[in-house]
Amino acid sequence: MKTNARLDPAFIEGSKGPLFALHHAPAQIDDSTECIIVIPPFAEEMNRCRYMQTMLAQALNKQGHALLSVDPYGTGDSSGQFVEADWDQWIQDTISSANYAKQLGYKNISFLAVRLGTLLAMAAAPFVEDLKRIIFWQPVLNGKTTLNQFLRIKIAASMGRDEKAETTTHLEALLNEGKNIEVAGYDVSPTLFKGIQAAHYNNHLNTNSVPIAWFTLLASAERKTPRGDLQAIEKWRAEGAHIDHHTVIGPAFWQAHERTLAPELITATMDYIIGDSIHE
Repeated sequence: MKTNARLDPAFIEGSKGPLFALHHAPAQIDDSTECIIVIPPFAEEMNRCRYMQTMLAQALNKQGHALLSVDPYGTGDSSGQFVEADWDQWIQDTISSANYAKQLGYKNISFLAVRLGTLLAMAAAPFVEDLKRIIFWQPVLNGKTTLNQFLRIKIAASMGRDEKAETTTHLEALLNEGKNIEVAGYDVSPTLFKGIQAAHYNNHLNTNSVPIAWFTLLASAERKTPRGDLQAIEKWRAEGAHIDHHTVIGPAFWQAHERTLAPELITATMDYIIGDSIHE
């Protein structure tokens, strides 16, 4: 099926420097067209998730909708180095992405927040006028969780080289002393580390009025949604949030070194988007 969709790369204006944007545009844009903006995960997870984004973009284009991905400052093809990045800047970049979507002519703008991108999306959402919805893919609710997993990569690498054993406490101490640390090719500054460390969904319990579709990916039908996630959902709902929770069986594509896909997640996400639009 031909969609006459097009791929439009561009550099857009960010508050600190040009940001690389990739616009998967449908054949035409009208008042009913929805633009899904990807809020990416952290570090290498960002690269591992790109093909899943492409698969979703293709599915959206077939239905006359769009996907926009923008590399935050210091990542991907955007300006700056990773070591220059900081959390508040990434929040601003998320807002810039939404502003660009409006400039393109979209009146229906939504976020697709992947992993740590969840906390970025929640921080930016109050500053994006008329945001339609936020879709979570395997959300991270506490920045410390991402950082602990990230630091373990460095610890495992040093052990593999029979170097002096490092600990997360030691690495955090270096950052608190104002020193950068290098993990798997990513030079992390104390500013970025502290920004992510302070990021938590509790900060946004009372600031979100946008419907949320929460997708949890499970390795098998025998697995269950982590208890912490279910508790967070109930806590958020108690504050008045509208959350649709979905579980999907599929691989943890954000963890795999080789390209790993979860087509079931694409199908479930599209069913939600199209089904929700039908019932509006």
